[in-house]
Parts: sequence; C-alpha cells; structure tokens
Amino acid sequence: MVSVAILTLRLKLLYRGLGVCVESKPPRDREMPLWEHLAELGRRLKRVIIAFVVVFVVMWMPAPDLKSGGLLNILQSFFVTGEYNPFAYWVFMQSIEPLLHSLNATGGIRVVLIGGEVWNPLSAVMYAALYLSALLVFPYFVYELWLYVQPALYPHEERAVKKYLWVGLLLFYAGNIFGVLIIYPTLIRFVAGLAKLIGVEQLFSVSSVVSTWIQIGFWTGVVFETPIVMAILSEICLLSPWTLAEYRPLVYAAALILIAVITPDTTLISTFLTFIPFAILFELGLIWSRRIVRKCSDIQRPR
Repeated sequence: MVSVAILTLRLKLLYRGLGVCVESKPPRDREMPLWEHLAELGRRLKRVIIAFVVVFVVMWMPAPDLKSGGLLNILQSFFVTGEYNPFAYWVFMQSIEPLLHSLNATGGIRVVLIGGEVWNPLSAVMYAALYLSALLVFPYFVYELWLYVQPALYPHEERAVKKYLWVGLLLFYAGNIFGVLIIYPTLIRFVAGLAKLIGVEQLFSVSSVVSTWIQIGFWTGVVFETPIVMAILSEICLLSPWTLAEYRPLVYAAALILIAVITPDTTLISTFLTFIPFAILFELGLIWSRRIVRKCSDIQRPR
C-alpha cells in the first residue's frame, strides 16, 4: 500500500531523466538520465532477489532441535539431523501442531494430515518456504525501495513517508499473526466439529492446509492496512472522514463482500473474523484521518 505512494513520488526523478520540467529539486536530488534510474532500480532489486534466494535455501534446511540443549547444539542441528524436516514446514507445524493435538485429544474428533496427490507434500513445503521467505525479506525490499525513492522526496514528503511506512509494515505483520493464531485455528476447529456432527473422519490434504494457512495470513495482513490507506488519502487531501462516515453502512457492506471473496473458506467463519478487526481499524482510521485533514483547507468538518 505505502510502496505505491512512494513509487509515485519517484516518478519525478524519471520525469527529469526524460527531460520533463518539474518543480524545484529536492535537496538530495541530482540529475540522472532515465537509463541510470532503471539501472539503479535493477541493482536494488537484484539484492532483494539474492536475499530471497538465500532465505529460501535456509527454509529447506533441517529444522533445529530445540531440545538438544545449548545454543551450539541447536545450531549444529541445522546441519546434522537424524530425520529430515524442512525448516519452513517445521515453522508451519509449530503453529498448527497444538491445535491438532487438542482436537485429537477430544473424544470423537480425529484430524489427520495426508499427502493426497503425488506432489502435495512437496507443494506444501514449497508454499511454506516461499511465503515465509517473502515475509522475512519484505522489510529489506521496503528498505531498498526507500533508498531508491528517498532522493526524490522533499523534507515534508520524507517525513510523511517515514510516518506511514513503518506503521504499515507493523500492521501487515500484525494481521498475519492475527490470521494465523486466531482466524485459522477457529476455522479448523469449526470444520473438525462439523465433521464430527455428521459422523465422518476429517482427513486434510497437507497442501490444502498450508495453502489455507498462507491465504488467511496474507489477506488478513492486507485488511490490516486499512487505516494506512485512509491516512495516505487524507494526507494528500483526497479523503473526507466525515463524508466517509456518512457512508459507513455502504463501506461495511462492500467490505463484507470483498472479504468473503478473498477468504478461502465457504463457511463465512473467516469472513466475519476478518471483518471484526477491519471495522475496528476503519473506525480508528476515521479518528486518525480527522486529525490529518486539519491542514486541508478544502476539507472542513460539517457544522
């Protein structure tokens, strides 16, 4: 969300490279042809890709044995292990294993992870490794993007980007944690309980379980960006919080429909569990927006 805004600001440098006249230069700006801008962007993206590949390889290493005792033994367990368990899949299982254990300990409920199709186990590890690598490398990607756009920013623009950039990152990761630790277990418990009611044993494809885990975490993270989007629109005086508040019922209805589309289950459990934090963040975003638009002369509070 925030990266779109700062990329727009960087276009001023590209315009100069094309010879288009723009307002006076920011303090750290310097004239560069278009190809140099693209070359710099390429160098920074190359570093991000290298970092991603390194983390992705680590995700396929054997998971550490936390019970081996001592930091040195734990580090050695990354390389020497009696049973291969990819680190990415181990991280996934750390979040779901307590849930499976508690469900299987309940009388009448049995949840089993199965491979299913031939490539499902490989797909499960691949999905987990790709997503966890992306989560870990994403702050570095934002950092390189920030260094790329920073020369194109005026001091007031730089302060605004700094103010929203890191809050946006924190909200995205908070959304992922909320989705993985709150929404996902609730959904699995509901599905397992329903299976018990109709008298069937629940067998989950491991690839489907990991895919659902990723989708819920990612989309909840996106939903948590709501106040940042509202703040950026308010910062550039394009959003009136009082007008938006008048259309609150329509906003909530549209949000429910959109969340129902992006969430992976058909039970509406994850839809409503995602909508609740959205509504809270939306109201907080309105409060934040009212403080921001005080500087906007064309946006006034209705009397």
